[in-house]
Amino acid sequence: MMNHPENPGQTFETTDLNLASFLRSRSFEIADIKRNNSKSIFVFDDSPGLRKAILDFANDGAVGVRSFCNTVRDLKAITR
Repeated sequence: MMNHPENPGQTFETTDLNLASFLRSRSFEIADIKRNNSKSIFVFDDSPGLRKAILDFANDGAVGVRSFCNTVRDLKAITR
């Protein structure tokens, strides 16, 4: 689910663990983690930088492998 960045205070939400881990590896903070049935929803504050990072993810952008793997592990642990 994406909201429009031109509205202040908007957020970006995703259930994609890999995208959330990529964004965390790029130093974007998770604003909230919601639960919907058995799925975790990762919430980020929306910004042009976040939108660029989402495009980087879609286009195979680089992040540190160790950082990404550790973040995947950590997010799995806190969402179980």
